Formats: sequence, C-alpha cells, structure tokens
Amino acid sequence: MDYTRSYGSYQQRYTGSSGPTIKNPSTQVQQSQFNDRDCLNDMLATEKWLTDGFNVFAREASHQSLHNDVMHILNETHQAARDLFNLMFEKGWYSLHPEQPGQIAKEHQKFQSYESQLPQQQRNTPYETGVMYQPRQF
Repeated sequence: MDYTRSYGSYQQRYTGSSGPTIKNPSTQVQQSQFNDRDCLNDMLATEKWLTDGFNVFAREASHQSLHNDVMHILNETHQAARDLFNLMFEKGWYSLHPEQPGQIAKEHQKFQSYESQLPQQQRNTPYETGVMYQPRQF
C-alpha cells in the first residue's frame, strides 16, 4: 500500500510496512561537485559544532557581562542552525522518521529503570516543603 498525505509545506509518505517518513520532495542537485545541498549540510554541521562550544563557554564564563554576551551569541547560533534545518527540510534534503509509539514507550520504560537505580535524594524545594531550598550535605 503506498499513499501520500500532504500537511502544509511537507508530505508524509507511507510505503508498505516501513515506517512513515516526513520529507519534502527533494530538489535535484548535481552529484559530481560541491553543491547547495553539500554547502548547507556543511553549514549546519558547523553551527552544531559552534553551539556545542558556546554552551561550554557560557557555562564556564565567570564574568557576568561576558556570560551575557556569550549567551546572546549562543542563542543566535542556535537560531542560525534552526534556520538552516528549516531550509534543508523545505528543499527535501533533511527528512524525519517519526518513532512508533511502542518504541517510545520502551525507551521511556528503560529510562525509568535508570532513574530507579539512582540514589534517593532528599528534596527541599519550596514547592514540596513550603521552605526555601537547602543545599545537600555531602
């Protein structure tokens, strides 16, 4: 069974027994040279790399003004990555594969079992106890 359903600016395709793929029709590119698709893919990889570095920088910055500046740059870098993703998705060069509900439930259960293996921590939050946060004793 093969059918296509349109949703806004993208299509969701179901083919046989394989899972659905959310993707726009691909824009044709020449394969023998560095093309627009390759360029955008390289730019997106660079933006991802930059956001990783700026995340560390923002976390480690001790001066408040420097931290604020880095956070501004970090937000701009995340937005640039999002814009590149949207452009690639629009051109059909980036596709999504939605996960099946059963697989999501399986992963959720796996992480719940991880959580049960963590040591129990006493929580002193204003929401739970009505008092302000008290630091943990180590």
